[in-house]
Amino acid sequence: MDEDERDAPVTTPPPAPPASTRMLALLAQATRILNNEQAFAVRMDELLAMLQAVLRCQHVRLICWFQSAQPGAQREQYRSMPASGWDDTLMRQTALAGTLHRRVLANGDEVYLGVPIRWSERLWGMLECRAAPATRLQAVEQEFVQALSPQLAVAIAREGVLRRQPALPAPAADDPLLPPVAPIAPVAALAPSPAPELDLSLLLHRLLHDALHHTGAEYGAVCRVDAARGELILVAQHGYDFGGVGTPSRDQRVSWKMGLAGRVAQSGRAALLRDVAPDTLLFPAASPIRAELAVPVLTQGQVLAVVVLDSPRSVGFGEDELARANHLCEQYAPVLWRALDDQVLRDQAAQLQQIYTSSLPIGLALLDLHGRMLRSNRAWAMCWGLDAEHAATLQYLPLDLMAALLPRLHDPSALERLCAQDQHNPADMQIITIRLHNPPQEVQITSVPTRDAAQQIVGRLWAVQDMARERELDRLKHEFVSVVSHELRTPLTSILGYTELLLARSFKPEDQRQFVQTVYDQADHLARLVDDLLNLSRLDAGSLKLSRWMVPLRQVITELVTQVGPLERHRIVIRANDALPPVYVDRDKVKQIIFNLITNAIKYSPDGGEIELEVQETTALPADHPAGRWLVVRVRDQGIGIAPDDLPRIWERFYRIDNTNTRRIGGTGLGLSIARALVELHGGRIWVESEVGRGSVFAFTLPVADPRRLAE
Repeated sequence: MDEDERDAPVTTPPPAPPASTRMLALLAQATRILNNEQAFAVRMDELLAMLQAVLRCQHVRLICWFQSAQPGAQREQYRSMPASGWDDTLMRQTALAGTLHRRVLANGDEVYLGVPIRWSERLWGMLECRAAPATRLQAVEQEFVQALSPQLAVAIAREGVLRRQPALPAPAADDPLLPPVAPIAPVAALAPSPAPELDLSLLLHRLLHDALHHTGAEYGAVCRVDAARGELILVAQHGYDFGGVGTPSRDQRVSWKMGLAGRVAQSGRAALLRDVAPDTLLFPAASPIRAELAVPVLTQGQVLAVVVLDSPRSVGFGEDELARANHLCEQYAPVLWRALDDQVLRDQAAQLQQIYTSSLPIGLALLDLHGRMLRSNRAWAMCWGLDAEHAATLQYLPLDLMAALLPRLHDPSALERLCAQDQHNPADMQIITIRLHNPPQEVQITSVPTRDAAQQIVGRLWAVQDMARERELDRLKHEFVSVVSHELRTPLTSILGYTELLLARSFKPEDQRQFVQTVYDQADHLARLVDDLLNLSRLDAGSLKLSRWMVPLRQVITELVTQVGPLERHRIVIRANDALPPVYVDRDKVKQIIFNLITNAIKYSPDGGEIELEVQETTALPADHPAGRWLVVRVRDQGIGIAPDDLPRIWERFYRIDNTNTRRIGGTGLGLSIARALVELHGGRIWVESEVGRGSVFAFTLPVADPRRLAE
């Protein structure tokens, strides 16, 4: 690192991108050293030589605790030069402080830099450097060793696991616990690789196989332990006869408050029972069992799994079998612990990958401490209105993003202010709204810190959300409240007014009848409004069910027109052949579809005219229409028509065409939305053709009844 030889405060700003690029290259080189296949000591010597050259320091020392720093933990140290006069008191003070420490030594000619190597809230080692003159080991070098610290911790922890692994899972032939048996080597086969992907389920299957082999048990099972929920999770079982009751499924959970296996999971101590009662067994419904042996797989004070062995013989197990099973579980424990850690990491990585590859409408970008974009999801580009190719060229935020969006940014300095806040308050969450032009857009950025396993801040996560959807939801909410309150108030006002009149004075019978009829009509209007809202709710929840029957459609239309009755300004005409085939539909729902379309036609032809209902069988269907036999129903009016710009939106809830001709027309804006949903629930399609000033034609399809389906 070619830094100037002048004093600089520890809070030196992050280096420019070229220095960051050099740092990444050096970290990559260190990673290759840490993960090559040489012995650990050889790798450490090579790493210290590299650090000595890169940091331009005279001496480097690395102290490793292979089981993390705790009483009795194995400790090794590696030094770039044998005689360096290291101060262990200073090392311990720095380790206890838990943070990077730089100080000029008493002689004034040297500077000391100590970095605790922490991971998963545990101390795994100390990296110490000494350099002269005292102006060395400044901000850039400090950032480098801090970035290297998590990788060192993982390398030390992994070496500790490998050193604790047994050479072979099968005991030697002269082991007093076991008689000579064929050697089994599932654990040893995994040991040589420096970072193998261990399959926890496969290891537990092998453990069960070996336990059955070494103890002579007729039946057996192995369960993982979920201590947080107090449950055992079945991984594998062998040999049981469930007599047709039903074989337990893999991953089946049982409470650890029941049976011998549960007691072993809680206590961490093996147990053996003879002449056992059924309620003590893991599988009470299984083939006759007289003896049960349960052994925990225990490591670092935690029960990972329980092996359950069963026998139909009351003398099937003794102290010898108990010792064998215990010995086997002890051998498997370290590798199972490592496999569990690997599985947790793989699960977390899979979850993170799913977040980044999902179709979430929120854009995500992961940044390092220098604003370099490490990763982003598909929605990131969409939120900014950028194509994927352009978004892929963005490397540093905010500079590259500002350059891409400069013509559209209302306040170009807003992104810079966000990054400045991230720098000044790195542990805080920041939220800012960015306004864009051409087209107008509002984007909300939420910036949160990201941390490594040692809880050190290593970057930022930007979550970007286009506020258009939020604004649309707010608009729909306010529209709903406004429309529904108006539609409720109008009939309620009529009902209250006429009932007050009836209560206040006497009227002629014909006047009373007219008032009561008005109250009834308004109450009926209220009931239909409530039905619309309930249907809307059921459609959203997917709970609206159809009661389908073979129905003559002309008869349904005739009944509906009769119920509507004579209209003052409109005349309803039915054009349908008597020989039309029946349809397979829900009669009431079809009535509602047609009623909504007739009501819409009446509203939007205020000058009156003819409303035509035409029904015919057709093969001229829309391009995306399902195959089969269909009837098409057309509702044609002579009204004001619909402008082309409004056509795509008329199916939206609460949407009402806003122009001089329509403002005086009432309604909730739900009728067409519900009609469309009900048609599609029947498998059909609905569409509209319209011309301003000449009227509209709404058409929808219904399935012809299939005699074969009805026979079924």
